[in-house]
Amino acid sequence: MTIEGDWPSPGFDGGFVPLKRTVSLQGFTGEWLVLFIARGVRAEGTNTAVSTFDSAAFGVSFIEVADPYQSVNRSLKYLPLFVGLVFLSYFVFEVTAHKRVHPAQYVLVGVAQLIFYLLLLSLAERIGFDWGFLLAGTATVILLSANTKWIFASRAQGLRALVVFSLLYFFIYLLLRLEDNALLVGAVASSLAVAAVMYFTRNIDWYSSIAAGGEQAPPIKEKNVV
Repeated sequence: MTIEGDWPSPGFDGGFVPLKRTVSLQGFTGEWLVLFIARGVRAEGTNTAVSTFDSAAFGVSFIEVADPYQSVNRSLKYLPLFVGLVFLSYFVFEVTAHKRVHPAQYVLVGVAQLIFYLLLLSLAERIGFDWGFLLAGTATVILLSANTKWIFASRAQGLRALVVFSLLYFFIYLLLRLEDNALLVGAVASSLAVAAVMYFTRNIDWYSSIAAGGEQAPPIKEKNVV
């Protein structure tokens, strides 16, 4: 049996895979050659023998790759990695600026990430996943950058956050668009992110205490007792 079609993303289903198949943006072709004895269906018998046809069935299903719900569902699989990288970025801002960030601020950042996915789903239903991700990502990046400026009272930190979070959201979008190499790119990028954190925090004295107001606490003077 030979099947041809103009669908760019077919799925070959059933108990037998095609002997030959080609898939391109213009369409697909599939050729099956199944011997009678391989199907396990008797040549004659009662009507109950029809039930064995299911195990020997094969064919093609049309997969809609650009479905917005499927794309959003796939993006949710990267939620722990995504939120973890955002928190890691805020942690680097905290230790490099020598100012403590209250846990409530981290909670608000996490809530902003959840609202991002809500915006992404609602916009993807109307204008598609690509434009929805662009608008939802831009709004979230601006919000996180402004929040960084408010927390640290520094325009430089806000601009730094704008660059970092823009690259981070672009990285997540790239992962969602890569199919075969998504795992490899995600693993390499995560390793590079951890390496960057190690580099930027290499000169930090982790044993020093930071005052609640954000200033470095004065060292304790030792007294000589005679």
